[in-house]
Formats: sequence, C-alpha cells, structure tokens
Amino acid sequence: MLSGGEKQRVAIARAIVKNPSIVIADEPTGNLDSKNSLEIMNIIKAISKEKLVILVTHEVDLANFYATRIVEVKDGKVVKDFQNEIKESLEYRLDNKIYLKDFKDINNLKNDKLNIDIYSDKDNQKIDIKLAIKNGNIFIQAENRKIEVVDDNSAIELINDHYKKIDKSIYEKYKYNLDDIIDKKYKVKYSSIYGILKSIKYGFNRILNYTVLKKILLLGFFASAMFIVYSVCNIAGTTNIQETDYINIDRNYLQVDMAKVDVEDYTKYEKLEKIDYMLPGNSNASFKLKMDTYYQLAMYSYELSGSLVDINKLNESALIKGRMPQNKYEIVVDKKVINNMMNSSFSSFANMGIKSEDELLNKKVSINDMKDFTIVGFSDNSIPSIYVNRSLFINILNNMTQSEFGGGMYFGDDTNSNATVKDYNLYLEDITITKGRLPQNDYEVIVNKNNQYEMKLNKPINVEVNGEQLVVVGYYDSQTDRQDYLVNNNTVKYSVITKNNGFMIYTNDKYSVLDVFQNKYRLNIIDRYEKDKNDYINKKKDEIKSSVIFATVILVISLVEIYLMIRSSFLSRIKEIGVLRAIGVKKKDIFKMFIGEIISITTVASMPGIILMTYILSQVSKISYVSRMFIVNSTTVGISIAIVYLFNIIVGLLPLYKVLKKTPAKILSRHDLE
Repeated sequence: MLSGGEKQRVAIARAIVKNPSIVIADEPTGNLDSKNSLEIMNIIKAISKEKLVILVTHEVDLANFYATRIVEVKDGKVVKDFQNEIKESLEYRLDNKIYLKDFKDINNLKNDKLNIDIYSDKDNQKIDIKLAIKNGNIFIQAENRKIEVVDDNSAIELINDHYKKIDKSIYEKYKYNLDDIIDKKYKVKYSSIYGILKSIKYGFNRILNYTVLKKILLLGFFASAMFIVYSVCNIAGTTNIQETDYINIDRNYLQVDMAKVDVEDYTKYEKLEKIDYMLPGNSNASFKLKMDTYYQLAMYSYELSGSLVDINKLNESALIKGRMPQNKYEIVVDKKVINNMMNSSFSSFANMGIKSEDELLNKKVSINDMKDFTIVGFSDNSIPSIYVNRSLFINILNNMTQSEFGGGMYFGDDTNSNATVKDYNLYLEDITITKGRLPQNDYEVIVNKNNQYEMKLNKPINVEVNGEQLVVVGYYDSQTDRQDYLVNNNTVKYSVITKNNGFMIYTNDKYSVLDVFQNKYRLNIIDRYEKDKNDYINKKKDEIKSSVIFATVILVISLVEIYLMIRSSFLSRIKEIGVLRAIGVKKKDIFKMFIGEIISITTVASMPGIILMTYILSQVSKISYVSRMFIVNSTTVGISIAIVYLFNIIVGLLPLYKVLKKTPAKILSRHDLE
C-alpha cells in the first residue's frame, strides 16, 4: 500500500536502525520519479556525512553532484576510480515542477468576469476548450487533449518563475544524527541466530521432513556405525595382550634345558645361595579329579593340571575361598587352573554333576599310588599354579600319569601294571617286611617276596638309577599285591632327575641366578615367564596384523561411506549457505547450524547401529572361542561413539569450510564445490 518513495524510505530506515558503519545502496532511485529521486538522494547524502555510503547508480549526473568518490565499472571490470570534485549545481529538472516563465507562447485573456493566463511550449497552438462553472465547480472539456487538474492534492506544481539549477542547499538542509535517538547505554554486538541446542532441534525437525529416499539413505549411517563398533572392539580385543594369556608358570621360575642332567651337579646347584628349591622337569603336574557324582561317569576322570609351587610361597591374602592347608595332603588351587578346566573343550562341569566351581572346594583329587589330596582353598594369582607341600614334589612327579591329551577327560584306571621305582614311605601301611630291612641308604631297594628267588638279598639287580644298580636289602608282602621297586626318597629323586632333560629353579632373585648359571656354569637357562610372554607375542603378531588390517579396512570403508553421504547431502544446500552469508550470517553460526544437524543425523541414524552392534558383540563375546576377539566395554563403545560423531562432524564441515572461504556472490553463482 506504500508508494515507491515511501518504500524506499522504509528501506533506508531499516538499513540504519542498527547504526551500521557502512550503508550499501543498490540503485536506490531506480524505480522513483525525479522528485522522489532527489528526496532519497538528499537523505542518503545526509547519512554519508556520518557513515560510509556505497551507492550503485546509472545516473551519472546524480553521481557527479552527490558523490565524493566515483568508481566506474564496465563489463564487470573497474575502468575508473577517482576522487570526485562535487559540482556546485545540478541540471536536474523535476517532472512535477512546471516553470511558467520558461514557456515560449504566453497569452492572457482578461475582462470584467474572466482572467485566464495561457502558457504553451509551442507558438500559435490552437486550443478549443469549453469551460463551465456550476455550483462553484469548474468543468473543462478540451478536444483531443488530456486534462490534469492542479490543486492542493496534486503532485504537479506550477511555478511562476524561470527554471534554476539545483545547488548544494538542496541537501545541506537535511540532517542525520542517529546519536540523538539511540540509547547511549546500548552496546552494538552481534547476536547469533543459531545455537548448538537450537540447531540440534532444527536438525531433528529437518530429518522428519526428509523425503523417503533421504530417509532410506540414513540406513547407510546405521550400517556404518555398526561396522565401526565391530572394528573398534575387534582391534581392541586382538591387540589386548594380557598376562593371563601367556602366563603358564609362576613368575619366579627359571628353566634350565639340557640333554642330560647330572645328579651330582643337580644336588650341587640346589644348595646354591638365592635358590629356594629346584624341580626336575618343567614343574607341571596333573591331578585326577574323579567324576563320581553320577554312576555312569564313575570310571571317568578329569585332569586338573597346573604348575607345582611350594605352599609356603602362597600369600594367604591371595586366597579368595577356603583356607590354607593344615597338612601336607591338603592343597590350594589357583582360580586360573579352574578356568582352564572350565574352558577346555573336553570339560563339562554339567556332565560332571558340578553346578559351580564352588563345589570343587573340599573335593578329592589324586596322584597314582599316593593318598588323595583335598582342595581346601582357591587363590587368585592369575597363574595356573597348584600349591603343594614341597616334600611331596618328587613323589608327585614320579607317580604322575597324564592322559594322552596332556590334560583333559579320560577313561579307565591308571594303576601301573609294570614295576617302577617308588618311595617306600608312601606304602608303609600297605607293606610288611618279611625279610631284611627297609632301604635307608641310596640305591637300596626292597622287592616283593615273590621275587626272592630271582633277586637275592644284598645282591644288585638289573634295575639302574643314575647308572647305579639297585641292591636288594629286603622283601615285602603287599596287601594290594604291589610289585614296585621300593627305595628311599633320594633314590626316587635321582630317578626323576635322570629321566628329565632339564629342571626348574624357584628364586626371588632371578637376575642374580641367571647370571651365575649363564656365566659360571655356562648352562642354557631362561626366564620362563619372559619366554612364554615373548613366544605368545610372536605367535600373536600375524594374527594381530591380519585382524587389525581387516578391521581397519572395514573402518575406512565405513568412514568413506559416511563422507560420501554427508557430502551428497551438503551439495544440495550450497545455495542456502550463499543466501545466509549474503544476508550477513557469520561463518561460525553456519558452522553451528551444520554441527547441530550432523549431531541430529548421527543420533537418529548412527546411535541405533552402535547400540545394536554393541548388543550383538556382547552376546557373541560370551562364547569362549571368540571371547578374546572382541572387547566390549564402556571404553570401546565410547571410542566408537566418539569416532562416529567426530568423523561425521569433521567430514560434514570440511566441504562447508571450503565453501565458506568464497564470497557470498561466488557461492550463489554456482552449485558445486569445485
């Protein structure tokens, strides 16, 4: 409803209401008549006294009269740029002003009742006019003429004078001083039109209005998020090497490997300073656990395997269940031994009638031809150790029978049918000396009385220990029809030593002992803990490498997919960005807007994928075979979420960053990122 001049005045008011330093006016007089053109130019000139005004116009005369500097542009290039010497006057005739004295033909008709002045721009023009006056109103009719009545409401003004050029006084009377009307306490500051929370809310609303095709594309974010969780959990699981993965023996054990162990050397070594004790072989022992809960399994046994450690080396604080042994046939088993048994492919607690590991407490386990041992406690040193009274080590190693599986479930009775060298002290309740005496000295033996005719008293027999023939010093009768060669504990020890290709050393000062055995005795001695660790790491290297490569490829593919989807969505919005920049929205606000929308998209499309894959992997990880392939915890899930959000934000802002480096005009002039 406003006129052109009024609209232009409103535009000027809108431009200066925030007291800007610069006012840009593009063709402000383009659609105005000459009167309003001068009015607008005078207002702008007044503003230019306080502010920088940049004005675009095709009217050269107006520019020369009002501008202090003129930049001429032709075909998009600057051809002139100069300081203008403002002209004192302007030849600018207003369309609404008619200067009567400038007419060529002036006539006057006058009598007692009539006085008419006629002004014509041509000489001797014929005018045919009928003029009627009725009730104070004047009615005019002119043949073939357009009639316009000039009165107080007319835009036309008749001036009884000659035309004069416009001078500076026309705009000098205009004054502009915004300071007189603005609040002096008001500080000009930029107010952001976008906040993160507002942008996130806007992003959710935008997603709701997506087309069906765009909503389907969100499935790409869903799938990518799932693959990212898979990759992160897989890399974490594969590269996570824990001590429990490779530790098979107490950390204080050193291992000596040799083709043959000399008994004399062995007994000399075990007396050395800083050596607590030594064990022939590798210290591993297997105790039989009878599956006698069910009648059908009465003939089955399971091997409870671990590394023998002196019970005195166990700190009572490491006990998690039960108590410390009170006699030498009570033992403590580390929890890892139980876990190894539970995770064994041959093991099934349910089949054994054992509902939980607690039922193993106070359970009997056995070594062939020895009294049953009782499990009285569980430790938690994360080492597969069986803590036993040291005095029984030699007999356990001598009497131990392992299944063909080297640990596991097996069937049958393990009683040896062939005669072997054993410690007579174990069988004093079973045997009775019928002739001679007990073997008190090394390399002395007693045999079953049935052998008295072939094996003469005080004579050597064809059984050797450590290269020495055993000498018969007595005969025994056995309630269980035992046929073993019974000797003292030392002789058993010599037998076990000579049957093994090395021995274990338990010490709390590994480095000193290593130094002595390597440099003084020139033996092949190793830190068993470090060896197991290095062997495991070397074995895992290829597995880790292949798993990491596979997971990384999946991760990269997922991230590339996210990048392409975000970039595709971004390309359709370049014009929107150009418009926002053109109206003065700051770059940081546009960044906020996009960050909010990216967070919204990621929350709606990616988080469900993260949640689903987390659930799947947490269930899969319960399977022992694949449990170590993945680590699913708050850390890995948090890392996955961070990767998804950060990557989405980064790849979403990269093309935006490239576009915002351009001017608004350049952004609006094209619809791609090139």
